[in-house]
Amino acid sequence: MSQSFLREYNTIVKDPRLVDILVGYCYPSTYRAGMTSLATHLFYRILNSREDVSCERYFRFDTKSPIHSIETSRHLKENHLVTFSLTWEEDIVHLIQMLEKSAIDPSANKRRDQDPIVVVGGPVPSANPEPFVDFVDAFVIGEGDLVINHIIDVMKESSTRAHALELLSGIPGVYVPSANPTSIKHLIIDRIDDLLYPVAQIIPDVPEGSKLEPVFGKSFLLEVTRGCGHSCRFCLVGHICRPRRARTFSRLMQIVEEGIENTPVDKVSLIGSSLGDIDQIAELSSWIVNKNLELSAPSLRADTVTFELLSTLVKGGQRTLTIAPETGSERLRKIVGKGLSDAEIEHAVMLASETGYKSVKLYFIIGLPEESQDDIIAIADMTKRLARKSGLRITASISPFVPKARTRWEREVQQSVEVLRKKAGIIEKELRNHPNAVMESSDPRNARIQAALSIGARDLGRVIVLAAKYGGLGGWRRAEKETKVAFFSIANDPNRKDDALPWSFITH
Repeated sequence: MSQSFLREYNTIVKDPRLVDILVGYCYPSTYRAGMTSLATHLFYRILNSREDVSCERYFRFDTKSPIHSIETSRHLKENHLVTFSLTWEEDIVHLIQMLEKSAIDPSANKRRDQDPIVVVGGPVPSANPEPFVDFVDAFVIGEGDLVINHIIDVMKESSTRAHALELLSGIPGVYVPSANPTSIKHLIIDRIDDLLYPVAQIIPDVPEGSKLEPVFGKSFLLEVTRGCGHSCRFCLVGHICRPRRARTFSRLMQIVEEGIENTPVDKVSLIGSSLGDIDQIAELSSWIVNKNLELSAPSLRADTVTFELLSTLVKGGQRTLTIAPETGSERLRKIVGKGLSDAEIEHAVMLASETGYKSVKLYFIIGLPEESQDDIIAIADMTKRLARKSGLRITASISPFVPKARTRWEREVQQSVEVLRKKAGIIEKELRNHPNAVMESSDPRNARIQAALSIGARDLGRVIVLAAKYGGLGGWRRAEKETKVAFFSIANDPNRKDDALPWSFITH
């Protein structure tokens, strides 16, 4: 148990004098978000399983300091290697802020030989690293499990910063911008059964409901699958994480047995996309619950839920079913590649009612290509109909369409903030004062920022560094004005359909 600003179980503290490489693993957001990420536990365990490495964690928010580690308060700049996991586009400003606060120059080409090497991975740079090249020495494109040990070996072999970058550029899947490569292969692991798995996961000793408690509560994270087999036109995971790979039932049982023995929790949280597609998912869930463990699952495809699976999840303590119709109409659902019928969605919600769920959350996207006014009304109609028929509390969670690099809709135009607000307002008005039907939505201005960072090019670096300095939504506007880079209009520029794509050098 660590004895830092909070008590944690399963932390690892090493004497830095007895290792060769010091690594700072950074999550540029809250402690809560970072500790909900399986990647945090995975890479922490992989790196610290080596006798020659000491890896300690850093978070942007809700810790004593974003530049001092949780484990021993080691200064971020004291590490030889500083790694960031970038899950959300807007967290790039937090990454820059952490570097600046630690006196590591945010500009990669200005770093001195004694500065750490900054390596960034995660879904955002794996799709398109180009907006962030000014700040990063090397990117891992794809699944870092394949190369993390190779990166450490290279760090040990190198004599200078330039030598380290030269060696890093020779690792498949590692993109070193200063090396100007013509192509980079996206890393995908064929078989995940044999990978090292973090069975002794870090658990914060905090009260239930604390802002430091992970999103799924104090639970053991069980990655059942990677990738997705459906490839909806808008979905990043369905494109860059193909194919879907699943662990075998026997391996999953082994991981749970070891995990519960080594991690002081009585709950298992399943991780993966479209879990209902997986053979024996109901059997696995039943086996977990029969061990007197609580159980939670992420969003499930409506056409894969069964009475048996939902009954088991309710028995395991889950009270809200989450499904993603994406659109209110079958017509648009077919266009986006979702392939769910209204009847299948209704059947899933009615099963939730029969098995004891208290509420259902429905994820919808507005502003999709080929969307009509009728499709917007259909979202509200579906929400009201399901609330009325099931008797459950139905929440329609509304998010704007964001074109993502390396998806089939990477060139599609994002609608204006005003149009998106109007569409969300129509749904809100339709649901107002309706029993058991409510709406929650995200700010379309953030969607505009996310889109620009997703599909932008290298010239965005000037905007990003100023936005990190100024902070907030207004900071992005001010940065756009000062740099004269048309940041907020990138995503709705129709000429982009004919332009070369900044990320075209990445191969799958």
